[in-house]
Amino acid sequence: MHYHKAIGQKAGLSEAQIQDLERFEQSPAYSDLEKLVLRFADQWTRQGKASAEVVKELTKSLSPAQMMVLAGSVGLANWTTALTVWKKCPARVKPIL
Repeated sequence: MHYHKAIGQKAGLSEAQIQDLERFEQSPAYSDLEKLVLRFADQWTRQGKASAEVVKELTKSLSPAQMMVLAGSVGLANWTTALTVWKKCPARVKPIL
């Protein structure tokens, strides 16, 4: 998380939010909406999808456009992480060109 701390601070997260990220569900530093957004990201990252319950709750507070931005942001972050891990893998296939 060390390299994410500066990004979080730039994005406006408080020190308490940064410190409590691992336990966001129980943290008073996060609003109910922020907890839902983090739950969505966590479920999609770990399970490949977010639960219908989380999506339903999010759509009460976020517009369809905001839901698309959230989904796109989480998807892009997961893709970037996967690509970074792949690039570090010594057994990966080298490009022909």
